[in-house]
Amino acid sequence: MERLTANEYRNAVYLDFEGEGKKRNGFIPQPHMAGIFEPNEKGKGGKYNSFFFLKEWMPVANHLKRSSRLVGFSEYFEVLVDQLIVSKNHLVCWSIHEPMILEMYLPKSTFTKLLPTIHNLHPVAKKYARRRNLFGPDTRTYGKTLDHFYTGFYPARPQNQALPKGAAEACRRVDLACSKTQSWSDFSSKQKGYVRDLIEYNKNDCLMTWLIALKIGNSKW
Repeated sequence: MERLTANEYRNAVYLDFEGEGKKRNGFIPQPHMAGIFEPNEKGKGGKYNSFFFLKEWMPVANHLKRSSRLVGFSEYFEVLVDQLIVSKNHLVCWSIHEPMILEMYLPKSTFTKLLPTIHNLHPVAKKYARRRNLFGPDTRTYGKTLDHFYTGFYPARPQNQALPKGAAEACRRVDLACSKTQSWSDFSSKQKGYVRDLIEYNKNDCLMTWLIALKIGNSKW
């Protein structure tokens, strides 16, 4: 995987899924949601939106209003791929997980159109880390997470807070809350906290991926 230019990274769309994760039998369910981040024309900020793929998550989408949308999985990506092709921009993700999920759950024709736009940042970040010796004496990049890479790229910045029980468990607990009521006002404070923490976690993953891409794009190798 070759790196993109600084402008290509800035004009890209950044994707991160959240869901229940792999089951004991190896099956990976369709994600519950996707976070989408689009960088601003200048600076390090941008616009984040969350897209929910389960109709049961309607109270969450209604609560978040303009920053979220309830939509079918294929429906969303069928629109996105056309936008990416017209704009000639890329869909950037941190690892092979997102492309794998897209291939599993999109119609073959949609995935075939989308595939040329997908850019997996992880191999590029590993190459950058090795050349810059970001991890010091422990030069290995195998097994290092997005958070490890972000800390290596931006050592002076505080680390983001991890979800106490993980994203998969947060999704299951939101599922349970939505199965009992379709009104956000009926969610308990703890249930509302699961939603807020999950969205913040997803947003941070999108933002970390973008900031790593930004540094790679602006650096001379």
